[in-house]
Amino acid sequence: MKKIFIFIFLLGFVAQAHAYDCQFHKIKPGVTNKSLEEINIFAYGSKSSLEAFNYSVASEQLCKGDPENFVGQHIELMFMGDKLVKVNYINTIPNKSVLFDLANEYYKTNFKRNGEQVTKKQSEFYQTNINNISFFYVLLKNKNQQQEYLEISSDKDIKNLEKFLLKIEETQ
Repeated sequence: MKKIFIFIFLLGFVAQAHAYDCQFHKIKPGVTNKSLEEINIFAYGSKSSLEAFNYSVASEQLCKGDPENFVGQHIELMFMGDKLVKVNYINTIPNKSVLFDLANEYYKTNFKRNGEQVTKKQSEFYQTNINNISFFYVLLKNKNQQQEYLEISSDKDIKNLEKFLLKIEETQ
């Protein structure tokens, strides 16, 4: 009888652990807007690889089930032509840190928290590069307030994006 209860408990625990299925790993620099249609992101803009456009997504759009940990994450996608070159995650829920775990779980960044900064309640900055894709994580803290950001960009394509943005700035 005990074995049956343990089995039911473990089955329920596993089901709860995977109560949601998010597609964050499919949002990475280098993919095309066409491939993002598979996860219901329909981003259309200039076809020219010399022009950029933005597209915004709410994290809830990318998760099936109940993604309570990822509610309130705003995602900005920046394209050059039909290619995704930069992704910005912005945590809009104050005092709730989830992007650090998202980076490690979905993008395998292997960020390690600096225990001293966490203990002192200081801002945290981490970065890594995996296959010519840069990952930047920041958790800004000010007294009892905090803001969290994760930026992912293509090392190869970011220079073209910067040139485009500089050109726009110069013409204004």
